[in-house]
Amino acid sequence: MDIIEKAKELGQVLMNDEKIKRIQIAMVNNDNDFELQKLIGEFNLKRIALNEELENGNKNEEKTKMFEQELKDLYQKVMGNTSMAEYNNAKAEVDEIVQHINSIIQVSISGEAPDEGCSGGGCSSCAGCH
Repeated sequence: MDIIEKAKELGQVLMNDEKIKRIQIAMVNNDNDFELQKLIGEFNLKRIALNEELENGNKNEEKTKMFEQELKDLYQKVMGNTSMAEYNNAKAEVDEIVQHINSIIQVSISGEAPDEGCSGGGCSSCAGCH
């Protein structure tokens, strides 16, 4: 079977994985979380204001510090939101899967069999994947 077909097959398997479903649900929940969207909007506006202040030739140090503190506060609120926390946890799991898949591909490209050296019950001891 062609490599592209195998990649499509992997894509189908991924779509049915519980971790992938979890991040998809978390993304929808983020989109539907009014408070989170409001915080993200405020954060983006504050970031634009800070950038404009920093680009201003006559920048006001006090104003800059105020914007930076407000940005930090908004960031903490965004990251403390339960929808965002769930998304970040789900994303970490998905990132781990993607990293592992990429490691298998890289090992294979280098000419090694992707399962050589693996010790049965898990991959945590495999230096090639993690």
